[in-house]
Amino acid sequence: MFETFYNLSRIPFSRDIPTQELYKSVILEEILGRLQYAAERRWFAVITGDCGTGKTTTIRCYAEVLNPAKFKVLYISDSRLTPSHF
Repeated sequence: MFETFYNLSRIPFSRDIPTQELYKSVILEEILGRLQYAAERRWFAVITGDCGTGKTTTIRCYAEVLNPAKFKVLYISDSRLTPSHF
């Protein structure tokens, strides 16, 4: 409906936006750098935040640059987990 009105090729702000089309904000670059730092040292990394802040999008963005033969990305979505579970 509004896509036609505004002549959009797809729905904006969807969850499946290609990561190469993301706005590379200072905050996104910072977290990607921290994830790279953790990966180079073979550490675990945990991303936390409120709903809708871009955690999953950030993980998708970073996972695309990793060599799948070297790294495994795990996504655990369980709001009942506490720090003691880790």
